Amino acid sequence: MKKNIFVAFVIVGFILNSCKPNFKHLQKEENNYDITTESQLQDKNYAKKIEDLYDSGKEGNFTGKEDINIYFKIFKQPKKEKAAILISSGRTEAAIKYKELIFDLYNNGYSIYIHDHRGQGLSGRMTEDHDMGYIDDFQYYVDDMKYFYDNYLKPENHKKIFLLAHSMGGAIGLTYMEQYPNDFNAAAFSSPMLGLTPPICTAVKLLVGKEPKYAMGETKYNDDKVAFEENSLTNSKIRYTRMIKAFDKVPKAKLGGATYQWIHSSCNQFGYLFNNLDKIQIPIILFSAQNDAIIDVRAHQKFVDEAIALNKEGRAYVVENAQHELFIEKDEQRIETINEILNFYNDH
Repeated sequence: MKKNIFVAFVIVGFILNSCKPNFKHLQKEENNYDITTESQLQDKNYAKKIEDLYDSGKEGNFTGKEDINIYFKIFKQPKKEKAAILISSGRTEAAIKYKELIFDLYNNGYSIYIHDHRGQGLSGRMTEDHDMGYIDDFQYYVDDMKYFYDNYLKPENHKKIFLLAHSMGGAIGLTYMEQYPNDFNAAAFSSPMLGLTPPICTAVKLLVGKEPKYAMGETKYNDDKVAFEENSLTNSKIRYTRMIKAFDKVPKAKLGGATYQWIHSSCNQFGYLFNNLDKIQIPIILFSAQNDAIIDVRAHQKFVDEAIALNKEGRAYVVENAQHELFIEKDEQRIETINEILNFYNDH
């Protein structure tokens, strides 16, 4: 998920100190699942293996609500599989950003399903300006995922199906779980977008209009503002550079800043999420990045507190010295996060 969401109102510096009572801190772990390392990414032959696997995936499209084209990729295990994983990505993202993660999960025996959310990646846009981060109804994200699940995952009769959601994809995934509580066996959330830093949601109510408009501080995608030194997503230069190059190769997958409409719709969704936590029926594992400057991490504490009060099953971790993008972070943070996710899936 990209920074600069209503940048004039972002208050930098919130870390997870207030979340320590109910959050465990991940410790440095051995690479138990042979997760890709930064040194391996520097090897051209190894990097080619990642590209080759991604290119081998089955791609396709389906028509979502309001006749919006939705792009997807599927990586089906040829023989025995552990389970299937549906990935719900963050704002501005696309399947091409997840090549390394797909590679690692696939090599650990999972079939992978991923679709580009409407309005981004290789899926259809709802505005004339291709760069606008826009959604007219947040529920459409969920409806698209449900169609993908029912028509592509469910017919395969997987023994188990897990959800893996990041950032905005966390808000989508959590809503999905509340509306369809029996579709997944367990769910993992990386830096889920469960709130935006105050006073964004309050202020946007006064500024949102009928016509799509970039929020204050937001612009079209700008290639001049993607320097690693200026990023607030990850500490891993090689993984950040790989992400930028992936989008440079597929420029139509790029997305710019958020509109007032996207922010307003997302803010409304947060209320829905917390009002329906009682409907969750499956175990959840949540990872919160210690130095996250993209979303409001205090919402993670609120979520955990309310889930505990409702006797929901789950685990919550603070990932120390990590920024928002845990799946493209430096080896230590990325490996310990993926280790715990795969341990969690194995337990369920």
